[in-house]
Amino acid sequence: MLFQKRIKRAFDYLEEKKQREAEENPENTQEDLKPSIKDILEKGDIPAMLISAFLVILPIAIIVLLVIVFAGRLFMRA
Repeated sequence: MLFQKRIKRAFDYLEEKKQREAEENPENTQEDLKPSIKDILEKGDIPAMLISAFLVILPIAIIVLLVIVFAGRLFMRA
């Protein structure tokens, strides 16, 4: 793999940093250090994700349903 030594060194550094922070603040657990969903997302992110999901999924679903309907009508004529 390309840059394997650098990647290993970066992961080792992150692990050491995490251990140092855990030693400095023993009362903090991993649950306390994880950001919550509200910290990650902004105010309008969830409605925007829903709208974009509908814009992507609904046209594909409509096309699939139309293909099924037309295939059914084609076989029902005979």
